[in-house]
Amino acid sequence: LATGRFAAGPAVAAYGYQAKPMARGWRNSAGFSGGALPPAATFAAGRSSAATAGAAAAAAAAAAALVSVKSSSRDSTAARCEGRKGGPVLVVGSLNADIIVEINRFPKRGETLNTRTPDTGVMVPGGKGANQAVAAARLSKGTGRKAQFVCQFGNDAHAKTLETVLLDNGLDIAACGRSDKPSGQAFIFLEADGHNSILIVGGSNVAWPKDISSDLATRVRGASAVLLQREIPEYVNEAVAEIAHAAGVPVIQDVGGEERPFSDKILRRLTYICPNETELERLTGLPTGTEEQIVVAARQLQNRGVKNVLVTLGGDGSLLLDDTGKVTRQAAFAVPGGRVVDTTGAGDCFRAAFTVALVEGHPLQECMRFAAAAGSITVSRMGAVPSLPSRDECPF
Repeated sequence: LATGRFAAGPAVAAYGYQAKPMARGWRNSAGFSGGALPPAATFAAGRSSAATAGAAAAAAAAAAALVSVKSSSRDSTAARCEGRKGGPVLVVGSLNADIIVEINRFPKRGETLNTRTPDTGVMVPGGKGANQAVAAARLSKGTGRKAQFVCQFGNDAHAKTLETVLLDNGLDIAACGRSDKPSGQAFIFLEADGHNSILIVGGSNVAWPKDISSDLATRVRGASAVLLQREIPEYVNEAVAEIAHAAGVPVIQDVGGEERPFSDKILRRLTYICPNETELERLTGLPTGTEEQIVVAARQLQNRGVKNVLVTLGGDGSLLLDDTGKVTRQAAFAVPGGRVVDTTGAGDCFRAAFTVALVEGHPLQECMRFAAAAGSITVSRMGAVPSLPSRDECPF
């Protein structure tokens, strides 16, 4: 942790965000902060601009009230979703049995330590795909829009439990497959300050059929938007993105998961790509230390074919470079209660919330605010799927 980012080796996945300690308060690169940051962007001279005391107080009050993100005005010219109006949000991705182990610190080589609490080690549902699907379902509840999830169930006892949770959250999982491998698993080592490190066991998540089923293809064509991540084989993402692009369905690609390059072919099929600043640097080979550098790196991805680049910036919120060249900024929300409990799933929730708002036709600034509000709630609670907020907790 010498650099402030988790770097435990190639097997560690950070679910689309990486925690960063900061002098002014906790942050992670999904755009959520334990410090008091303003609910609207206040960048005047770059990412390090200081918020006013009044805006900070307003953010803390909003967080305590579970952050309603209503906007006083709408930009009639803002970019809106071009997907199937009223169609479901479709998530294609991973499903994991998350084993959360609460620790005080990692043991040294040859050392044995007790966990922080004696009753830790329980299984909770997770996986980037499942997190985004459940978030989309909960945040769409009451709007008339459904959420669909396509994954590969394992052949073990975890699979039935995971299936039940998905159904209980109102997800349509009829197109899911069943593999001959155990369920994917994530071993999450959770420290007292809410930071985590994660080891992923691929299991059924890497056991997809070589060809996309006609059922899945039909669902892709009928979706209002498709969400993808990188915990399933790349050939699945490429095939789904190709079908969606041909049908005019927006594709939102989360960069988190396995570290691997993107082909230009899939980049040209993406409507939104969603890296954090570290992932953006890795994808482009360009520095991302300042807002100006982030915009330059994002433009490089656009030059390769991506329409829009949504970058999460830790305590500095998020930044969107859209296909018109416009930069939209959103600052982070404070965490309700002022304490980070568990950062697992926060980045997944952010991207799902952004997508839900997008397909509802909200202006991009409101989509980003809704995502920041939903993500800040997630880190205030334990677990991935269990922590995801409902629409009632962060309404427009």
